Amino acid sequence: MKKWSFAMIRTIMLCLAVMLAATACTQENSSSPSPASSTKVEEKPVELTWYYIVYEMPTDLPAVQNAVNAYIQPKINATVKLMPIIESAYGQKMNTMLAAGESFDLAWTARWGGGDYTNRVLKGAYLDLDTLLEKTPKLKAAMPELAWTDTMLAGKIWAVPNYQVAAKAEGFIIQKRFIDKYKIDVSKIKTQADIEPVLEIIKANEPGIIPIAGSTNMFDYGKLWGFAREGFRVNDPNYKIVNTVESPEYKSFIERQRRWYEKGYIYTDDATLTTLPDLRKTGKVAVGWDTVMKPGGEVEEFAKFGNNEVVYVRISEPEFTGVLDTMTAINRKSKHPEKALQLLELVNTDPALMNMLSYGIEGKHYQVVGQNTIKKIEKSGYSAEAWVMGNSLISYLKEGQAPDTWTKTQELNMSAKRPPVFGYKFNNEPVKTEMANLTAVTQEFAKALQSGSVDPNVYLPKYIEAQKNAGIDKFIAEQQKQLDTWLKAQSLK
Repeated sequence: MKKWSFAMIRTIMLCLAVMLAATACTQENSSSPSPASSTKVEEKPVELTWYYIVYEMPTDLPAVQNAVNAYIQPKINATVKLMPIIESAYGQKMNTMLAAGESFDLAWTARWGGGDYTNRVLKGAYLDLDTLLEKTPKLKAAMPELAWTDTMLAGKIWAVPNYQVAAKAEGFIIQKRFIDKYKIDVSKIKTQADIEPVLEIIKANEPGIIPIAGSTNMFDYGKLWGFAREGFRVNDPNYKIVNTVESPEYKSFIERQRRWYEKGYIYTDDATLTTLPDLRKTGKVAVGWDTVMKPGGEVEEFAKFGNNEVVYVRISEPEFTGVLDTMTAINRKSKHPEKALQLLELVNTDPALMNMLSYGIEGKHYQVVGQNTIKKIEKSGYSAEAWVMGNSLISYLKEGQAPDTWTKTQELNMSAKRPPVFGYKFNNEPVKTEMANLTAVTQEFAKALQSGSVDPNVYLPKYIEAQKNAGIDKFIAEQQKQLDTWLKAQSLK
């Protein structure tokens, strides 16, 4: 037998110790993160805050919010606090929060009402999304490039379109029961003036029914003029901006409205009406004016006209009006902008989430009555508008809407004629004082004149004079300056 010396034993033990240490190191390394991820801390879930408009406050919001959060948290490791605000109060609320530098995450925005998109972008309220959108390719691909282009200011994207019908026409909504009862041939209604015989029939034969209400926005800005209130005449090669209130067309319009009012066709309180939806829900309004005429819209108007069927009578050709009527922006002060955009990607690409936000919980707030078709449960406690929340074209259809409604909507958006100044956006910052003064003047005079409730011969001169005192000439000059600059850049002038 071979004898082992002490030196040999010590050498072997040292070698074994080295091998054991090496093995231990190998095992430790195999079960530990790679150097690149060894410093990564497990991401904590965040809570996003989302402000948006509603027309009726949802009493069952907590149930829907819980369902939404249970759905999105595993997907993006975030939850959302839904913060609906009644539409009439939205603008003031947002101005207050933005001025205070609050760090909410998402906000509904638009070119109208409390949305105030352009001004808020120019004041630095919203985040530039160009770089972030590179990380959400599904969101970018969910809508046509034309929609993204429309959101741009200074060549950058500042909001995500709530994609819906983006091509609009003008016309009348008429309760079908009156069309049937009096055998009204709607094919003969081709202009605004052509509705007068219908109003006359309703007034003479339907006591307690209002022939027309909500008529103060019937002056044909969009088809006669390039902009609302001030604009250039469509087809004018010089794009000369004028005060439309001083135009002969406006005078003719308010004179007709006055005549209709005196005959009892127009709702007596149209000038001060702030709750038109509530009035229509009574079923007592025979005719309404609409500036969208979207595919499938008659079904939505059924409930809005007191559960009475309605007929659309379009009197103008569709024009692409863009996506600026409803979008969602990310607050520049948001602490979680990437998560906010991840949520918007889900909302605009995931039908289950979009439907939950728009219609609530199946069986509680709505019933499925057909393939991709629902019926809302009356007084369920939850209401929201799909066009406020996100991409309507992935949402449910309402009972009665044709299966191809969304296909037709997309076709309409892409085929409608483009206005000659599509893409132009006015910066009113240089004349914000004049704009505020003019807005006040408009509120004082426009609805009174456009409802027919005051004498045009007395009040139109007062309206024009008040506009002059408010700075209308300076305002128009600034509009002309900016438009001319844009036209020259587009080689249009």
